[in-house]
Amino acid sequence: MQIGELSKKSGFSRDTIRFYEKMGLIKVQDVSRSKFQYKDYPEEVLRRLMAIRKIKDYGFTLQETLGMLCLFEEGVLEEERAKRYVERKIRRVEEKIGALIAVKSKLQEILDEGAPENCPIGKVLREMN
Repeated sequence: MQIGELSKKSGFSRDTIRFYEKMGLIKVQDVSRSKFQYKDYPEEVLRRLMAIRKIKDYGFTLQETLGMLCLFEEGVLEEERAKRYVERKIRRVEEKIGALIAVKSKLQEILDEGAPENCPIGKVLREMN
């Protein structure tokens, strides 16, 4: 299938598909081109794109996704290793949650101050002058 059809079936834009290919997330043989030099994407690329989408839905970055796909293809992503991978991701998510809670708390302090002249952001901005 050509990139337009692949885009429609996968829900990824053409640019995203090209980016994923450049990044190594998907692979297409150069020989799979039509007589008009359009790339012909086989069905397995669509399946891989759908897998990438599902992995991303779990919060994994593209780099993490690429790592998992490589380990899986090399046959070394055994259950224990995959579990450690997920545990590390959970720790990173918890760290981000903690950082966001701290930011929320600081923002809430601004609202609780009430008086505009006491606003810490206003003070920072006034100090620039």
